[in-house]
Amino acid sequence: MASKDCDKRIVIVGAGSQSFGLGTLGDLMTIGQRLSGATVVLHDRSEEMLRLVGGVFGLALKQASEDGDPAPFKMEATTDPVKALQGADYVVMTVEHGNRLKTWEQDYYVPFRHGCTPIYSENGGPGGAFHTWRQVPPMLKVADIMHDVAKGAVLLNYSNPVPRVTWAINRYMAKHDPTFPKRNVGLCHGIGSGLHGLAQILGSGEGLLDFTSAGLNHFYFFIKVKAKKDFTIQAIGPYPEKRVRAGDDLLQDIRERGQVWAAMNERYLIEELLKTFGYFTYPDESHPGEYLHFAKQYCPYVKYGFKGSNEPYKLRMARSIAGAEDNFWWVHSTGEKAVAIMVAMEHDTDEAFIALNMMNDGCITNMPPDCTVEAPGHVDKNGPRLDKVGELPRGIANLLQQQAAIQDLVVEAAITGDYNTAVQALTVDPTVPSPQVARNLLDEMLVLQKDYLPQFHKKA
Repeated sequence: MASKDCDKRIVIVGAGSQSFGLGTLGDLMTIGQRLSGATVVLHDRSEEMLRLVGGVFGLALKQASEDGDPAPFKMEATTDPVKALQGADYVVMTVEHGNRLKTWEQDYYVPFRHGCTPIYSENGGPGGAFHTWRQVPPMLKVADIMHDVAKGAVLLNYSNPVPRVTWAINRYMAKHDPTFPKRNVGLCHGIGSGLHGLAQILGSGEGLLDFTSAGLNHFYFFIKVKAKKDFTIQAIGPYPEKRVRAGDDLLQDIRERGQVWAAMNERYLIEELLKTFGYFTYPDESHPGEYLHFAKQYCPYVKYGFKGSNEPYKLRMARSIAGAEDNFWWVHSTGEKAVAIMVAMEHDTDEAFIALNMMNDGCITNMPPDCTVEAPGHVDKNGPRLDKVGELPRGIANLLQQQAAIQDLVVEAAITGDYNTAVQALTVDPTVPSPQVARNLLDEMLVLQKDYLPQFHKKA
């Protein structure tokens, strides 16, 4: 029987997000039943998106109470961030500042014109720096408001670049509340791609594996993989079927068979990482490749499509509100973790989570203590916490340390708007060929994206 007495206030910042706004509401209507009674506050700067998302959510609440049951949640909707965040217990961040596809296209192509050699350009490379610099200012405004009107609220962030914006918020909030990092969690479903890749390599279900994955978001490594039960590894390439027992270490099998699998699937960067560093990472080349200066030699054409529109999404919501389409197309569990974290806190379940992005604080001993790492963790009534991973293998630790050093400068520039720090952040990125290229690139992007980079223009 679902509890009906939850009195918490759950705020979705960027409720109109096609990726995570309505998805979070779908999670609340399914796995979030144990939060029934809570007030769900929809906040977005767009009145149109609030009307649409609030319309389908309100309709779902009405439909859920048609048999005489109380509506599972109370709903509010506002474009006013202070009003939305007043008294919040949980804040789900799902924002993209600016025209996502237009700015991402600039992040990708402009660095190439200046002689840089990144791929994908969402979370790493110079494109990842500009993405961070756009995202951080509005997020810091949210953090400031939380400090003023929602002290103690837990921030659950889906917005990219997850490790950089999480670190930036932590660094900025240190002057206000040194405990804030314990309530600031970045979330990403990318670990699922890695598990799917392992299952394909071994021919096993994910439930057969006992594993630990750790590193950075989109650049994690499976540093421990053991058989949870007896099973047979599939034959692949020159490697025959192999029977393994519960507790057997599977890392060598993954190294060998993973290279064959990666080559068969034309994932040559993943093949090279297994060959050189010995551990399996995110199997789609776009994401780990953003963090590697040599990625372009293995997957030179990896990029996003930069085309698309949210008009079909808006039309579908409008059709549901008008009764022209069944409203339950979005009412399902997404597999994302914000709502699951809320449930674990409210019911003190001490639930295990395979990937949380939080301040390192000793979780990975050979990574900077204040950087944001992705690692397994647990959640109970006291909030989320990372498990202790210990020391990463030296080779992959060095790859990650390089990125943490870049992120440190990117984060500082995001907060301060200091031009020279931004030049340094771009210069130390190995996909940027020289400090002069960094300056030229920065100068052009400060013009192209002027409306989204207020911290630099205020400083100037």
